[in-house]
Amino acid sequence: MKAVADWETEIRQLHLLSMEMLSLAQSSEWPTVAEREEQRRILMDKLFANPPPAEWVSLFRDAIQTILASDTQVQVLAHAEMDKLSNDIRMLKQRRRALQAYEDL
Repeated sequence: MKAVADWETEIRQLHLLSMEMLSLAQSSEWPTVAEREEQRRILMDKLFANPPPAEWVSLFRDAIQTILASDTQVQVLAHAEMDKLSNDIRMLKQRRRALQAYEDL
């Protein structure tokens, strides 16, 4: 069973990882966002394996609310990045077709 002090440390780490993921997403550091998400998933699995002690329920609830809010923002940023990349790919294909048409002359 997890020590009471471990609960506080791990809940605070969960909160920090979520905030860091949002900051990284805002900086378009997507590979690092994915790394932090994996770290957070592992930590969440540990935390959800057993119910928290009563004194940490409020902190745990706050951390979960932070996760939900920051994940929503990360998803918005990820969709914007995907749209940008999709547009970049479309432009590259158009340039490739134009170059091919020029070379075929």
